[in-house]
Amino acid sequence: MLVPSPAQNVVINALTDTLSAFENQRNRHREYLLDFYEGYSEQYIEKYFQSESLRQVPIFSQNLTRRVCALRGLSFKRPPRAYVDPQYEKYVNMPGLNATRRQLERLTFLLGTMAYRSRWSDRNQRVEHEVLPFFEPLFLDSGDPEPFGIMYPIQYHGLQRGMNELTYAVWTEDRPGFQGQHYLINTEGKVTSVNSNNINPYGRMPVVFVHRENPCRDWFTADASDVVRADLSLSVGMTETALCVRLGAIGVKYISNVDNESRVELGVDKILYLPENSTMGMIGPTADLNQIIQSLRFMTEATLQNNHIRVKFLDAKGNSPSAASLKLQDIELTDERAASLEDTWRPFEHERFEVDKRIIEVQTGVKLDPEYSVDFVEPENQIMSVQDEIQYWQWRFDNNLATREDYFKATNVDYNQSQLEEFKNIQNENPTEPVNRLLNRLQQS
Repeated sequence: MLVPSPAQNVVINALTDTLSAFENQRNRHREYLLDFYEGYSEQYIEKYFQSESLRQVPIFSQNLTRRVCALRGLSFKRPPRAYVDPQYEKYVNMPGLNATRRQLERLTFLLGTMAYRSRWSDRNQRVEHEVLPFFEPLFLDSGDPEPFGIMYPIQYHGLQRGMNELTYAVWTEDRPGFQGQHYLINTEGKVTSVNSNNINPYGRMPVVFVHRENPCRDWFTADASDVVRADLSLSVGMTETALCVRLGAIGVKYISNVDNESRVELGVDKILYLPENSTMGMIGPTADLNQIIQSLRFMTEATLQNNHIRVKFLDAKGNSPSAASLKLQDIELTDERAASLEDTWRPFEHERFEVDKRIIEVQTGVKLDPEYSVDFVEPENQIMSVQDEIQYWQWRFDNNLATREDYFKATNVDYNQSQLEEFKNIQNENPTEPVNRLLNRLQQS
């Protein structure tokens, strides 16, 4: 939404004209995509069937969308290693951060453009995070390509409220000659203050915007509509296949040349008497089930391959591919992930840290060290034999490429700091213990 000036009264006037149309075509489309992601697709599938047909079989909702988003969202599959001021973790909900980052990556692939908010919790006295799938960025009509503000609905999570009672939060950042603002506004344009003078205490938006790819023609980038369409087609096709199986099993019976239908009684314990010159028969689906299944499989494979995901099936002899073969098959997805790390998620992590750091400074007075770097952990999707794992760690130990701490962290993903310190103390007493323990564990497995 374009705004002539960052002045509060100008922004409020512009928002008042927009609030009644917030449920625009873009947000309705995002609702549609989220319905498939969250598994609420039955309402769209049943449109292709008459009510009489759906009484024969249940709807086969496949939820291909969620699986594809999970397969593409690998950057935060394991929490990245952050090199940051030790005080940072004291003021941040780390488990919640890891969970919302993982959700953010999946929804960014699904919706194309997302917003990620950092907020201070007075109850928990720490920074917490949430994803914002529905929002309206605010731009100045001067041509600045970066938003200076954001408006998003406050979710009530189950409370029964009508659309006319929705409340929206507004944040704008400091601009030359104008101080950033923060307030609430309802659909009628009524402003509710959250502090004196509606000041944004941080001077910047506590929100980071994320794009699936760099914007080209529109600030909102392309989404996963192709995956959702394939999901819908697959679910419709699977439901039709179930109908074919059902009708093929019981058939559709018919009788011709019967003058009075009341004379016909059916049942496994009844003898059917047909009048003279009458005929009885049964027909079933004429579709070839194997051809239908192959068509559905082809459609699914094409959609996944277009999104850099390769479907892995057993070969003709029933043998599973080797680890090296699987790694080569996934090289396209690996390259795509590496590109998204550098283009999207590493810049996002640095900007998110700057937002968190500013919130912590304002709320607690603690100034964190500005140095921050992040090391994304490769997903463990490669399969190694026992001997391969022994050689891998032994080679790293021998060439000083891994330490005892590296081994501990790799084999204890959910460790805490006290466990790590205990591990260090034990290993200081016996320097060769980590290597010996590793080799003994692997050789006994």
